[in-house]
Amino acid sequence: MMLLEPIWRFVMLVALAGAQMSSRGSSLSTALAELDKGHVLESIQQLKQIVRTSPTDGSACFYLSTLYTQMGEYPVAERYVQRAIEINPKQGEYYHQLGLIRYRQKRWAAALGFFRQALEIGSGKNEAPVWKSIGDVELELFDRDAALQAYTEALRIQPNDAQTHLALGRFYLERGQPDRAIEHLLAALETDPLLRAAYPLLGRAYRQTGHLSSAESVLKKALNASPADQESRYTLGQTLLAMGRADEAREELNRYETIRQQVASADVDYKSALSRLADGNFSEAEKLLREAVRLAPAYGPALHSLGSLLLDRGSPEKALEFLNRAVEVSPLNAATWYGIGFAYFKAGKMAEALEAAKRAVVLDEEDGRYTRLVAEIQERLKK
Repeated sequence: MMLLEPIWRFVMLVALAGAQMSSRGSSLSTALAELDKGHVLESIQQLKQIVRTSPTDGSACFYLSTLYTQMGEYPVAERYVQRAIEINPKQGEYYHQLGLIRYRQKRWAAALGFFRQALEIGSGKNEAPVWKSIGDVELELFDRDAALQAYTEALRIQPNDAQTHLALGRFYLERGQPDRAIEHLLAALETDPLLRAAYPLLGRAYRQTGHLSSAESVLKKALNASPADQESRYTLGQTLLAMGRADEAREELNRYETIRQQVASADVDYKSALSRLADGNFSEAEKLLREAVRLAPAYGPALHSLGSLLLDRGSPEKALEFLNRAVEVSPLNAATWYGIGFAYFKAGKMAEALEAAKRAVVLDEEDGRYTRLVAEIQERLKK
């Protein structure tokens, strides 16, 4: 279970790249400033307010689409970007965003079509990210030459783009050219030292070129930043083995294997628990879910399911323990916030219930359960 880059970092890159777009009013600037601080929920709330009060402003719809794409909520993301296109069909950035949604959905040909449409319309300063996206999809379509041409064009337009250097680093590493990979991966990290995805690749490249001390240093830095980085742990074990440090290598590889087995077992338990839930065997499902979160304490779906099950079985206080852990792992999960709100409501803690329920509505205002819970809590507070 790999940790993702913080969502707001991605969207702020989009925001900065799209700085030339229209309607850069104070409200939009405030929403993006909240995003820059990591206040994603607050930013979403403000962006939605802009959409309601300024129906002819496509910028807020565009940024909401990028956020919901990163959250994996593709239908919502598509509705927002389609609305932006209806408002202003001559913005290449909007078609690029629609292509990114198709890319996430693994609809490669459709994604490529939208990326090319973005170039035809014109993306201004955002042309480099479009070319980078074309390179990504060409790789999925197994056209390596076209992918390399696209990445090269992206880098020509924007020589210091960390994501393009990262893509080229991965490209050359998989092509068996680790020296060239190192060049691009170092360039990526020079621009963005927090780019976690570059570290395991750079470690592999150093190892393949025989620079074992450099590989060890990079991989340990990756593991210090993210102990759950299994790719870096495995490569570190192999590197230590190549350095003749068998005991240290064995320790890292054993740890790698232990974590791998725990995650695999937790996944089996979670899927079995879902089957038991469908059959109405709640006691057995609870046992399996508890074992899953014991093996993998940051397994968000299992934490959410266990909390929801305990809530359904009349134990709101016990449910909150797991639902709060689930929202720490996935802070943008509307269903989990709803569960927390409902649990607090059942426990008689109305202020906490209202705050959580409102967060659920901010993330998903179309689910009637969330708005009904907010209304019920507010009615109870009046009394």
